[in-house]
Amino acid sequence: MITSFAAEYYEVSFVLILAAFAIPISRRIAIADIPILIVLGIIFGPVLGIINHDFAINFLTNFGYVGVGLLGVMIILYYESHHMDLKVIRRHFWRILSLDTIGIIVTAVVAGVIFSALTGAPFTIGFLFGAIISPTDPVTLIPLFRRIRIKDDISGTLIGESLFNDPLGIILVTIAIVIIDPTASYVSLFTSISSHVGMYAGVVVYFFAQIIISSVIGIIIGFSMIFLNRFLNFENLLVAILLGVVILEFTILEAAGFTPFPAIIATGAIVGNFSDKSIFWNREQNFQENLSFLSQAIIFLLLGSILTAFQIRNYIVLGLILTIFMLLLVRPAAVLLSLAAVKRKGSKLKTPNSLKAFFSLVGPRGVVPVVMSTVPYSVGLADNVPILITYGPLISVMVSFVVLFSIILQTIYVPFLAKYLSSDWIDTL
Repeated sequence: MITSFAAEYYEVSFVLILAAFAIPISRRIAIADIPILIVLGIIFGPVLGIINHDFAINFLTNFGYVGVGLLGVMIILYYESHHMDLKVIRRHFWRILSLDTIGIIVTAVVAGVIFSALTGAPFTIGFLFGAIISPTDPVTLIPLFRRIRIKDDISGTLIGESLFNDPLGIILVTIAIVIIDPTASYVSLFTSISSHVGMYAGVVVYFFAQIIISSVIGIIIGFSMIFLNRFLNFENLLVAILLGVVILEFTILEAAGFTPFPAIIATGAIVGNFSDKSIFWNREQNFQENLSFLSQAIIFLLLGSILTAFQIRNYIVLGLILTIFMLLLVRPAAVLLSLAAVKRKGSKLKTPNSLKAFFSLVGPRGVVPVVMSTVPYSVGLADNVPILITYGPLISVMVSFVVLFSIILQTIYVPFLAKYLSSDWIDTL
């Protein structure tokens, strides 16, 4: 008889083996590996029942008390920020800032209205869904752009947007939960701030405190590690110490009530752009790349596994409809309003129509929405919030379908879209 302890380890090993098979399978059928991972998760989860539904949920949300989902996001964002081109970020700072502020707010509101209209949920729940689904996904975009080889300014703008809107989306989720239940333990830091300055001022103070304090800490840690390595020369141990530092960074900020992701992105960007590129830094980057793939493989396999046969039968059509609205209405509205608001020295920073179309149709959802989709139900159970207990599972399954369909569809049509529009992008940026 297999004990529950042994059964869980069998399932962990099985997830890792499936992740290894995803690479050759995706190469043979010439699509990105993420859809393959999700489909494999569905096949071996709800279809065959080999990956247990409860195991998948617990592993994703409760491993190490925070879940492999959040830990995986930490590792993925740290590695992906190594490739952040600071020159591109500086050139297109206002465009990226607008996409990451106006863009995610418009996404949350419009997606919230659509979600409420399709499901009958209150708008507060719709807005929470919109906040969760608002971040775009660098994990999907980076390998996709490597395949189609578009200009660095274009890919850098969209990747920069996706890196920075992850923490901003997480902050927006916190604000959405505050609107539903201001006393929830999940938003205790916000409650403390708003008790001194009021609700509306508290939103502003909380938002900037989360971004600025966390980013400054990340920058200091990044430069400190580069400085220490010059004197102590960690050599091969550089891999271990940086991983330990990033996990410590994550732990301390989480415990203090701050989102750690701006700090982690800042640390990764500093290490990626200002280290001396010695063989040991290259090994550190290669190690983080492998760890990042492992993390995303686990997360997307679990995404497929947490779905049930009942959810697939009853919600897949609604999920596809919601995804189409997200791709063809919500994303274009968010992008066009964001770009219209961008100004440079009093005049509008012009963006060619072909580029507006590309930005509007490229925005897959991914890791962060998957992880955050588990938050409403967890908060509902922890603080006995009936509306979150009622709608939490629906939010989770709808987010799962939107992520699944948006990744599959965009990995198919984005290369054709880039080829069709690319002739207009010479010397446009």
